[in-house]
Amino acid sequence: MNNDKQMLTHHSHFQYHMKHEIPVQVYEQGIHISLGCITAVEPQFVEIEGMLFNRNSYTFISRPGY
Repeated sequence: MNNDKQMLTHHSHFQYHMKHEIPVQVYEQGIHISLGCITAVEPQFVEIEGMLFNRNSYTFISRPGY
């Protein structure tokens, strides 16, 4: 997870970001929607600071340092 613009695709990516409180940027069809830390993760959904996102509908980008 060294690249500051790595796309999260695997369940382990989401778990790692949640465990280490690494911020994640959320995009929907290329448009920035949200930025925050993952507070819960399941196979189909990700919770980022109280908001649920379907993992198949959004793109998640690692943003360490934010």
